[in-house]
Amino acid sequence: MIFDAIRNKENYKAETKIYQALCYLEQISRWDEILPDTVILEDCMFAGPVSFISKEEKECVYEAHKKYMDIHYIMEGAERIATADVRSLQVKTPYSEEKDIGFFTGPASGSCLLRPGDFMVCFPSDAHKVAMMDQRPETVKKVVVKIKVEK
Repeated sequence: MIFDAIRNKENYKAETKIYQALCYLEQISRWDEILPDTVILEDCMFAGPVSFISKEEKECVYEAHKKYMDIHYIMEGAERIATADVRSLQVKTPYSEEKDIGFFTGPASGSCLLRPGDFMVCFPSDAHKVAMMDQRPETVKKVVVKIKVEK
């Protein structure tokens, strides 16, 4: 898991795909500019807008992927995201190969509060509990980039 601000994107030049995604995200000026399933790199990287009302942690579950890593980039609002090693959690909904997602429950290893300009990279080993509120529910608008993981 990586938690950082987009202004520090130059720190990730050695991670070519992550850096390319961060450069793409930095160019977005408005959340509604992004269309669902926007292709950044054919057969490898795509992005989409996500909007929701944040909620209490007890209403959220972990998700994890095997084929893609996620980059969550906050454009409006604040979102708390908890993380844990997927192997330390209990399966709630088994992994779906077709949808590249499984759902889990269990304790967090830690959490980060993301505000506009912040991003979090979640690798396949990083289960992530998204959409959690900070102190009260609020509307969050973010862009999620999916990057295919090399096997």
